[in-house]
Amino acid sequence: MATLANWNFLNRFSAAAAAQAVPQTARAEVNHACRLRALPNEDVYFFVKRIDNSRVVRQADPRAHAQSWKVLGATCLAALLLMGTLLPSAYGLFASYQLHKLQQEQQRLITEQGRLEIQEANLLSPQRLQELADMQEFIDPTPERVIYLPPKEDGSLALNRQ
Repeated sequence: MATLANWNFLNRFSAAAAAQAVPQTARAEVNHACRLRALPNEDVYFFVKRIDNSRVVRQADPRAHAQSWKVLGATCLAALLLMGTLLPSAYGLFASYQLHKLQQEQQRLITEQGRLEIQEANLLSPQRLQELADMQEFIDPTPERVIYLPPKEDGSLALNRQ
């Protein structure tokens, strides 16, 4: 209802201009049975009064300065308490991310270690070494060329120096 009343208020000037443009005979022919009844508060008009506050100076409140510092201090204290409350859970969250990342790295390293051990076993296998010896034309020494060293009489197998 208020919207329709505002619409009528805003369109009263355009309705007056339209009414002047329409001849009197055409207005008389309008069916009065189709017209709407008057809306509530349709006859109320609002006028805007311009107020100049450029010369008005606000008076300083001596308590406002102290109150603003109190509000600022309380806000900072509340922010510190909130950060102190949320900080341990944030550290726990970051630690869990780091732990998950380290577990993935460990799994990757275990997989890589297994792959390298298989590769090492393949490279050191007797068949592979025999292929390399044949490729480089290594030959086994004849039994006359092999010299066996006798063990020392003191029973030690290796010389141990400190």
